[in-house]
Amino acid sequence: MAKKMKATPYVVGGLVLAVILLLVTGIIPTNVSESIIGGDKSVCDSTTTPQLTIKAYDIDNVGTAFTEATNIQRIKGSNSWTNFTQGTAFDVIAGETYEIVMGISASDFLDNAYGDMFETTIPCQETVIIERPLYDDDIETALSGVFYNADGTAGAETFSTGDTQTVSVKMKAGADNYFGNPYVGTNPNVLVISLNSSEWDQPEQVYTSAGNLNSVEVPSRLASASEMIYYAYELPVIGDKDVEVFMDLNSDDATAVSVDGVAYVYAGNWFVNGDTGNVEFGVETEENAAVGTDAYDSTTLDFTA
Repeated sequence: MAKKMKATPYVVGGLVLAVILLLVTGIIPTNVSESIIGGDKSVCDSTTTPQLTIKAYDIDNVGTAFTEATNIQRIKGSNSWTNFTQGTAFDVIAGETYEIVMGISASDFLDNAYGDMFETTIPCQETVIIERPLYDDDIETALSGVFYNADGTAGAETFSTGDTQTVSVKMKAGADNYFGNPYVGTNPNVLVISLNSSEWDQPEQVYTSAGNLNSVEVPSRLASASEMIYYAYELPVIGDKDVEVFMDLNSDDATAVSVDGVAYVYAGNWFVNGDTGNVEFGVETEENAAVGTDAYDSTTLDFTA
């Protein structure tokens, strides 16, 4: 007949200690009603239904709130975006990471306060509040632009044939306003210089006090004239302090200058690529639709005094 094993005090004590360790480490849940919610497998009570409120305020006037409806959010890894209104709560899932873009909707990228793009992971709590600063936007008709001659005064500049001179354009937005989204980068805007193709060589240099401006593609939505040639450059954000762009221009050796030029300015911002669903930036979409502002601002380059 087999002998029965007796549970010694040492064995019982060891089992109790093992159970306590499992409880403490969370391997055995202390509350069987807890469920796993969220992409990162956060532990959160299944009755917790978080709501996220993203408040927005003017970066230059922090007491001024924005309540625009042009903002988008999605769970990271998703394809589609959902619009939300600044200051209004919307349902989210605890543990999930959300991609947020302020200042645009899924189809509206124009004339809204400029915001940033960021990610946030939702904690296990009912109310989640985030505050973000935005830049108040300036429309193209409110932007000022003044042409300066080689003497540095506002007025026309005449060129003889084969002549090289430095002229400039100063641009400025309204008080506490911005033309182009500062969150996008240092030079999100585009400057296009239009010159008569028979009267000018390619500009020798286009620059600001910070350095040369890189060449970019001419926006497709700019309607071109057959007798003109267009040169496009990246351009800094324009705020309420002058941005001066210098142009070293060289007139043709044989043809006298008789036609004014034009400086066109386009504001850069975020947009949603309709083909990929990804957020990109520029002055127009992949389908050449307007971004930033619905039209350009322009300043005459006065060469015909």
